[in-house]
Amino acid sequence: MEKIDMEQVSSVTLEELPCNLCGSRESAVLYQRPYLTPHDQKVGAFAATTDEFLNYGRIVSCLKCGLCYTNPRPTAEAILSGYGNYVDESYLLESSSRSINAHLSLNTIRRFTSTGKLLEVGSSVGYFLNAARTDFEVTGLEPSRWAAEEARRRFKVECYPESLENPSSIQGRSFDVVAMSDVVEHLLDPKSAVLSCRNFLKPGGILYLLTPDIGSLSAKLMRGYWWGLRPAHIYYFSRQTMTQMLMGNGFEILTIKSFGRIFSYSYWLSRLKNYPKSVFLTVGGVIKALGLENKLVYIDTRDSMEICARKR
Repeated sequence: MEKIDMEQVSSVTLEELPCNLCGSRESAVLYQRPYLTPHDQKVGAFAATTDEFLNYGRIVSCLKCGLCYTNPRPTAEAILSGYGNYVDESYLLESSSRSINAHLSLNTIRRFTSTGKLLEVGSSVGYFLNAARTDFEVTGLEPSRWAAEEARRRFKVECYPESLENPSSIQGRSFDVVAMSDVVEHLLDPKSAVLSCRNFLKPGGILYLLTPDIGSLSAKLMRGYWWGLRPAHIYYFSRQTMTQMLMGNGFEILTIKSFGRIFSYSYWLSRLKNYPKSVFLTVGGVIKALGLENKLVYIDTRDSMEICARKR
């Protein structure tokens, strides 16, 4: 992991923005846990394997449409710089489970289209691209220069170190599928991103999204301690607000459902690190006693949602 430049961290300011979905500035505070630093968007917070769930700033709910989002938030420059610079070697430790999870996503996509050209936005080190290449001609966009290089080196896939805000390498191209797994909650402007995805899709093309569900029972029960609340997350969608965004921007919802994942017991245990120590130690003791640390297990906590939508 890269060392953190604390002078750079403390120099970045926060900015207030209106609701991305409806444009309203009227909101109510849902949860507030101040950043550990003026914005807490240090390199570690951008990593996919981060265990930094708390100290996520101030999260509000739009009084007009219900979209939940971080406000105020770090500037666009700080966020884009963070994603461009992050290095996450720990992400490579769960390679088998991440490949299996990619196939779980592809099983859903194949219900609606099974061949053609596929673009993944936020492709990380390329597990999904590698899994999809058996059926699709794949291309990836990944803002992290380290991750994009890993994808090209490991899997020999077409992956560009670019974000959806400025995808110069794919201008003029069109795709049958655009996929964003655990990405939309990180974006500066999800509404514009959805429109960009629509522009890259062929008529009738499929948009695949995977994101935490703040409207889920787990999120409601855990409130400000829900795992989905993270310093690097900016937007928090429910099924209702996700449907509003997609249908209002030229898409027809084909399916929206919960999404479970496969990881090692050790990985799932690491997600409990910031919860009561007694829970962490008890669960960890059981896993160790049974020798399950490296065994894989499927868990659906019912608070991640998987969406397929068709371009109208």
